[in-house]
Amino acid sequence: MIADRIRQFRHAGGHPVAADFDLARQWLAAPLMALFEAQHPRDVVHSAETARWLLERGHEDPDLIAAGLLHDIGKGEQRRLDRTVYVLASHARLAPRLAASASKFELRRAVARTLTHSETGAFALEMAGASGRVVELTLRHHQAAGDDRVLALLQQADAAS
Repeated sequence: MIADRIRQFRHAGGHPVAADFDLARQWLAAPLMALFEAQHPRDVVHSAETARWLLERGHEDPDLIAAGLLHDIGKGEQRRLDRTVYVLASHARLAPRLAASASKFELRRAVARTLTHSETGAFALEMAGASGRVVELTLRHHQAAGDDRVLALLQQADAAS
């Protein structure tokens, strides 16, 4: 896990390219595309890579690809420091104690946003008219997959991207 996080951290400085947006336009209706485009640039890159990982392995379920492109839309604006602190605090099981959505400190607000990004993103997707399955996959993408093979695929792609 730590090696994956280090790779993600090093890769997080990437900027979206036209191909990232072209891919999203192939799979997302206009209201969902607007949510994709509103993500932080590093989340645009990550989400496009998540969808590509799935497509490269032959998975073409429209709901799965849409969830790959949209699963992190609830994170909002976050600095690299915010994400680093969240990962470290989560590893130490301290993130819930650090999180405070009403804090005067942006770091604490960012940790709170990250902790609730699945719920926030699922709500935004529901309001934008996403299918129930895309909403569910987004909501559950950090929960145990159980027998849900599609959710497990999304989680694998998320971790690999």
